[in-house]
Amino acid sequence: MPPRGSYEENHDIPLELGGSRRDPGNLWPEPYSGTKTATTKDGVETKLKNAVCKGTITLSAARTAIKNNWTTALSVTGIG
Repeated sequence: MPPRGSYEENHDIPLELGGSRRDPGNLWPEPYSGTKTATTKDGVETKLKNAVCKGTITLSAARTAIKNNWTTALSVTGIG
């Protein structure tokens, strides 16, 4: 486990896409440092949520893309 304060307890499938808040299988430590950080993933989550709300992609497609690999979720869904 990374040192306390160096990560955010994040949701694999974000809450804004209907992910479970307390399911241990949906939680993981996401680092604040490096190239793929908690802040970077937050932006991806927001873009996916906005695309779902606009009807650009389905909720299922957004969930699948971010669960499989959040770093490629925007390109896989065609929104970024």
